[in-house]
Amino acid sequence: MAGKRVQVLLSTYNGERYLRPLLESLASQEYKNIEILIRDDGSSDGTVGLLEEYTLRCKNTGLVKGEHLGVIRSFFELLQLSSPDVDYLAFCDQDDVWEKDKINRAIGFLSLLPEGLPLMYCSRVFITDEQLNVVGISRIPRRGPSFRNALVENIAPGCTMVINKIARDLILLEIPNFESIRMHDWWVYLVVSAFGKVFYDEKPTVLYRQHAANVVGIKIGLAAQWQARFRRFRKYGRLHLLTEQAKEFRRIYGHLLSEEKKRVLDRFLNDRVSFTSRMKYFLTCEVYRQSLIDDLILRALILLNRV
Repeated sequence: MAGKRVQVLLSTYNGERYLRPLLESLASQEYKNIEILIRDDGSSDGTVGLLEEYTLRCKNTGLVKGEHLGVIRSFFELLQLSSPDVDYLAFCDQDDVWEKDKINRAIGFLSLLPEGLPLMYCSRVFITDEQLNVVGISRIPRRGPSFRNALVENIAPGCTMVINKIARDLILLEIPNFESIRMHDWWVYLVVSAFGKVFYDEKPTVLYRQHAANVVGIKIGLAAQWQARFRRFRKYGRLHLLTEQAKEFRRIYGHLLSEEKKRVLDRFLNDRVSFTSRMKYFLTCEVYRQSLIDDLILRALILLNRV
């Protein structure tokens, strides 16, 4: 296992305030066969200077300075720039801190999964405040990862993801229309769950820092969770975002799907053209969200033709 090469893909943007603890946690990994590829997404603070200093000290680190593309495009740029011959790729966010055994655990579990398939590891996270004080732990997805879940929900925090080379090559088969996908990590979960295996580790491996600049966050407390749930489903219902992502997935990968998964995808996209068909799908749909409440809300939005 120690001989497997791991490349960490880190996208930065105006992250000077938070980067040092993350970089220290990368250097402190128990697993040592690690390379780091950083793409700066057009920072205007001292991020680039800090990274240039770091790359001078750490010979296993490369830095690419790019224009501002946004988080989704920046991670896809990193995937395209990544080494095609490494064994595993790990996604990394600029404001988190990794547990020392994060890569060890990921490679250990991935090495137990069937070879020759796209593979993905992800895990729970410790949720922290801005000063990295732990305030909670993300929920365990009780119904488990699957393609049927990935069509309507992302359970895989990108900062915990580790994928194998086969998954990388499959994701880069064609770059999706960025207007049609929700986030890069959700797209990766969708692709790998359709063609390979996803392992979800119930042990948290990342300190997931919450602050005002988070692109995506995890809410703590019942009131905050309900507020976030309402905003999320109102947005989905207004923009039909889940349907657009599923259509883009079918455009790129539909011809490669097994008959069973193709049937699940086609039902999700086609069996909702009338109220009668939506009622039938409401009662029999195979897609699911992990939370019972979220699952019921999803079905209601399907019935109302708002997904």
